[in-house]
Amino acid sequence: MRLLTSLALVTIAYAALSRVNKLHAARSSARPAAKPEAVQTWEGEGGGLPSGGPGAGVKVAPAAVSDPDLAHGGL
Repeated sequence: MRLLTSLALVTIAYAALSRVNKLHAARSSARPAAKPEAVQTWEGEGGGLPSGGPGAGVKVAPAAVSDPDLAHGGL
């Protein structure tokens, strides 16, 4: 009887340890390997500068400058 109780206890402990190991492996593989890069946004979250222009050093095609829809972001 003592052997049967010990065997049952060892079996339950092995099953619990196996389950914990599987959960740990699943959580470790779901975690990203590296920290994700920070999202880069421009000022005002609209892709342009708050003044309405594309910013210093950016060359804009002449058609885009003369077209009022393109010059103001299509709004």
